Amino acid sequence: MVTVFSIAAPPTGIETTRDASSLTDQETAQEKQARQAFLNAVSPHLTALPAQLPDRSGHASTVELPGAGAWTQLNQYLLLVTGDGDPQIEFDSFMPPGTTVTRVAANLTPLSTWPHSHPT
Repeated sequence: MVTVFSIAAPPTGIETTRDASSLTDQETAQEKQARQAFLNAVSPHLTALPAQLPDRSGHASTVELPGAGAWTQLNQYLLLVTGDGDPQIEFDSFMPPGTTVTRVAANLTPLSTWPHSHPT
């Protein structure tokens, strides 16, 4: 089963002004640093999820964190957790202050995969 979370890290720089039309090298570097700081904060905790005991309810087998690619949305992420049930993740224990995490969907089952479809 897949559980999907939407994550909005606190906006910085371009995310607060929404004007990415003429980024300076310094602004670009700041945006990249803000994203890297977020990844540095959450990666150890998300990496550890699949390593937890497999007999635990809500065990995660894989964790994926896609992020928005537009300069004005670098603070936006989805968290996809695949496992055997509803993952019990204590986001408050490791997310940077001001980060909003919302459960979008739970108990989703893969129906097909492209380019090779494998119905379940």
